[in-house]
Amino acid sequence: MGEVLITIGRFFSALKNGDFLANKLNTVKAPQLQIGSILQGGLLTVSLPPIISVFGFKDSGKTTVATGIIKHLNSLNRCVLSAKHVGEPTFSIDSPGTDSYRHLEAGATATFLHSETSTTLLLSEPVKDLWALLELGVKAVPVDVIVVEGFRTWTQQNQQIAKIICIRTIEEISEFQAETASPILGQCTLNPEIQSVINIPDELPFLLEAIDKWLLTAPSIPIGEKK
Repeated sequence: MGEVLITIGRFFSALKNGDFLANKLNTVKAPQLQIGSILQGGLLTVSLPPIISVFGFKDSGKTTVATGIIKHLNSLNRCVLSAKHVGEPTFSIDSPGTDSYRHLEAGATATFLHSETSTTLLLSEPVKDLWALLELGVKAVPVDVIVVEGFRTWTQQNQQIAKIICIRTIEEISEFQAETASPILGQCTLNPEIQSVINIPDELPFLLEAIDKWLLTAPSIPIGEKK
């Protein structure tokens, strides 16, 4: 069973009753979510906010960098939407026999799992591409900046998206530079023997400074210019 997991933590964690949800949605003016259109890759009626893409090969420090960026932006009171690409083709957040799995198996297009701390949305089919997934997130919560991890195929050649490249070897520096469109905000490594790029975590503040400067003039991505 194909699925997409979207977890919206702090936004929904304060839900106590339907009135709060109604008031919150009225505040951000979030339109109705059209799940069927999302599954077909069709629901863009808004521009996407600035996007920062963190990519690299496995075990290159992507999550360390991405979470460092998210924490920094959060400290500046920026609302961050993040997305993480999972490379394992059989990965599933759900499993046969759970109540949510039974809902989808019975034919639900989507199902919510709600508790006092978070709300999770499971879709019955994979969203067609990154853009449709981000459109869903932007429609669900207020978003100032988007941070995506591991979506190299969708972001590497887009000149409106800021890239942060995580490397493991010196050879990867030139390899990624040749294949990646600007702007590249930095190249990072967990390998202390590589001195020509930003060493993580000690030199992370240099990368965060570059991000702050880029965001001063960073573009939103208009309708029809995502690819």
